[in-house]
Amino acid sequence: MLREPPPDTDRDDAGDAAAPSMTDVLRAALEPLVARIDTAFVYGPVARGALLEHHHIEIVIIGTDITYADVLARLIVAAKYLGRSINPSVYSADEWTRKLAAGNRVLHAVLKQRKLFVVGSDERIPQPR
Repeated sequence: MLREPPPDTDRDDAGDAAAPSMTDVLRAALEPLVARIDTAFVYGPVARGALLEHHHIEIVIIGTDITYADVLARLIVAAKYLGRSINPSVYSADEWTRKLAAGNRVLHAVLKQRKLFVVGSDERIPQPR
């Protein structure tokens, strides 16, 4: 688990280790919860490669017996490390599929967007039956 932001150093020096990727940082933050997460992915401008300073990280987390409070506590440290705010949307698999089946436009739009997977893959995103 990450404990503090990385030092403010020049990463271009040949001797410096590469900084972890955003998905690596998010995966490390969510690691204690991974057994309860079906899938987690970043979407929106950051997933499309728009890494402007003002863009926050939008992440969907779908799992079993997982709450917003569980996730938020883990992502606060990751947000400090990454220097960006993180906006999680947390769903149970049942809630996610129920909303999709009801035609929730936001969730359908999210599914059409580019995604950066932190946990799982496209195949692990629950779909209505």
